[in-house]
Amino acid sequence: MKLAYNQASKVLGNTGSNPAVGCVIVKNNELVSLAHTNFNGRPHAERIALSNKKINFKGSLLYSTLEPCSHYGKTSPCTDIIKKRSIKTVYFSKFDPDRRSFKKAKKKLNKCNIKTFENIHKYIGDCFYKDFNIRKRTNNIFISSKLATSKDLFISEKYNKWITNVYSRARVHLLRANHDSILTTSRTILKDDPMLNCRIDGLQHYSPKRFVIDKDLTIPMTSKIIRTADNISTYLFYNSIDNNKLNKLSQVKVKTIRIDLKNKHLDFNKIILFLRNKGFYRVFVEAGIKFNNFLLDNLYINDFYHFYSDQLFGNRGLYNTKNFFNKMNKIKRSKREIEINLFQDKLLKYSLK
Repeated sequence: MKLAYNQASKVLGNTGSNPAVGCVIVKNNELVSLAHTNFNGRPHAERIALSNKKINFKGSLLYSTLEPCSHYGKTSPCTDIIKKRSIKTVYFSKFDPDRRSFKKAKKKLNKCNIKTFENIHKYIGDCFYKDFNIRKRTNNIFISSKLATSKDLFISEKYNKWITNVYSRARVHLLRANHDSILTTSRTILKDDPMLNCRIDGLQHYSPKRFVIDKDLTIPMTSKIIRTADNISTYLFYNSIDNNKLNKLSQVKVKTIRIDLKNKHLDFNKIILFLRNKGFYRVFVEAGIKFNNFLLDNLYINDFYHFYSDQLFGNRGLYNTKNFFNKMNKIKRSKREIEINLFQDKLLKYSLK
């Protein structure tokens, strides 16, 4: 099952409205096939894993990270091909929260004398499919955010650009690849001029679509995110109308969306509604402490990633985040899930249910 999750993680955030699923097939104690959900969601992992007609799958064991689908959608159900290939036993980690399939595969497969075993590595599944559960149960999008700080919790330093090391920065690129969209603010663009793409070899095509909150159309046309908009889809949320700037943005293929104001800021609920209606489900926020405070105070964050180095900035530090982390730790639903050593740096992941 761990190998199946390894497969699923390869396409996390890149399967559209369908979940990322991994599938492994074993026969006579030998691995005979493995697969993950295809990019943009189809075909499903089980169907791909069972598609090789040269393999005799009769009597095999199938391991899937999620309950195989049993309903007709744009394709026939995976339970059909499992039956057709004469699989002996099916193991899966989580029941599919989609009500069309929830707890139905077990009944359908058992009728054909195919044994099923569920909740294999259930805790891993609870974490991995948290976004899919939220989407199916509440119709909300899943929002992750991150901050990089020094050991004394500053997010900037007077003389150096980088706070964390190359291993932490590479992990951020991987997180970008695991989300279908990335959201930032004009303040971050003006301060850091980031590209906000994935620059890991082999994963560049998993770069998320980029969204910028820029109420007054302040980001310059020379910024990297604007200059690369012809290669990576880039959207800009605004309110103040500047027809000349809007025309220039249109010419370089930046899509602009006007959002109403709420308390003198862009109405964030309407931004979320736009993202959801456009089929974006996993949003990664890379912004400063002010925007992160807004997200935390209004309970928008589902997962939070804290990268911190062993450096002490002291008087050289700018923008201390101690109050932010104190506030997050006091939230009852906040739970530290993992801690990863990245040489001199560490990564802490918090789940805010």
